[in-house]
Amino acid sequence: MRYVVAVCLWFGLVSASEYEFDMDDIETKTYEYSGYLKASHKHQKSRQEKTTNSYLAEALVGFDYFVGDWTLKSQFQASYHDTQSEQKSTDTTNQLYIDYKISSNSRFDIGKQSLMWGKGYFFNPVAFLDRKKDPINPEASKEGYVMARYKYNKSYEKALQNFSLDIVYMPTSQETNDDFLNDNSNTVALKAYLLYLDTDIDIIYFYNDKLQDKVGFDFSKNLLTNFEIHGEYARQNDENHSSLLGIKYLTAYDLTITSEYFDRSYKLPKPESFYDKRYFINKFSLKEPFGIVYSSVYYKNSLNIADNSTQDSMGAIYNFRNNIQLDVSYIKNTGEEKSEFGSKNIENTILSKLVWYF
Repeated sequence: MRYVVAVCLWFGLVSASEYEFDMDDIETKTYEYSGYLKASHKHQKSRQEKTTNSYLAEALVGFDYFVGDWTLKSQFQASYHDTQSEQKSTDTTNQLYIDYKISSNSRFDIGKQSLMWGKGYFFNPVAFLDRKKDPINPEASKEGYVMARYKYNKSYEKALQNFSLDIVYMPTSQETNDDFLNDNSNTVALKAYLLYLDTDIDIIYFYNDKLQDKVGFDFSKNLLTNFEIHGEYARQNDENHSSLLGIKYLTAYDLTITSEYFDRSYKLPKPESFYDKRYFINKFSLKEPFGIVYSSVYYKNSLNIADNSTQDSMGAIYNFRNNIQLDVSYIKNTGEEKSEFGSKNIENTILSKLVWYF
């Protein structure tokens, strides 16, 4: 496996014997940008003992531009795949919208964006207007939908410390948001957020003139400074509902434990992995094992409770200077022949990723 990563960093320091006042040092920036360049390699073995090598080159860039009370927000992603000499390239505009600050308490934005509703790390049942999260790679950026949103926010010095209200309108047609619903329709969603007694709470209502109404609820609470509990519940009608309960715990020796139980009461018309059954996922991440600075190791177990099949992954991360990260992991699928993970053609994978964050 060969990686070619170009890393450029320029840093300047200016000093003077006397105090100097430079307006450029205090002026508000008119733009911000961030993103990454990633190269990865997968070495996979099938249950028929066949091996496959695949390569991925990916770039993601987010750019925000500020003019007075207006902000242009954008995020673009492009990738190139090479699997057994089969090449494929994609490019996506994940987000591109305009945000306007109406007053100190309210904002309005319009365009393509990801709302990222929900408190869960691996699953988000209440994310009615977001694309489904992949629990295998929950931190991956996702493409948004075209919508308009008004947001009101108010802080208080009471048991209710903060209140905000989101009102979202999203149309669908054969040209707009067609992968959400390939039909002419109108969607309105409301989300009320409350920070009450140091507990984050969201109450969500979804209406679409072609689909069934949905309601959702989520919460997040720090029981201790190092122990957080969170949950979500979504209901479509009396029979169709999904729920999530999870914790995140940090031990005294920098071991982070993230556990989530996800349950869906019904099957989708087209079965989808990770959103058709019940799951229990646990991830353990330890910083600087054996005193090796800038490193961490992790282990994750994904259990399909319905068929008792599992996906296990273990890996190590090392952070070099200049925001370069190397992540090497081993992933194995086990279970009965007709189970979810046992039926996957790929039995195990060695995954190597090199990422430069900027």
